[in-house]
Amino acid sequence: MERVVYDVIYIDSRGDETPVAQHVADRKDAADVARRVAAERGAGRMVLPGSAKLPNCVCVVPVLPEAA
Repeated sequence: MERVVYDVIYIDSRGDETPVAQHVADRKDAADVARRVAAERGAGRMVLPGSAKLPNCVCVVPVLPEAA
């Protein structure tokens, strides 16, 4: 069974991505980091479909095993 790791990224209102944490082994830990960073930056954690402007958000992204 392959081990999944997670990256946490911040996406600003222009769509630029900034890494926050990389290769976090536990999904819950990655979500906790995302929650904390979103609160610190006043960012959301969801992008609603059809939005004209991408809001600031923090995302937890699974990393493909070959990329880890």
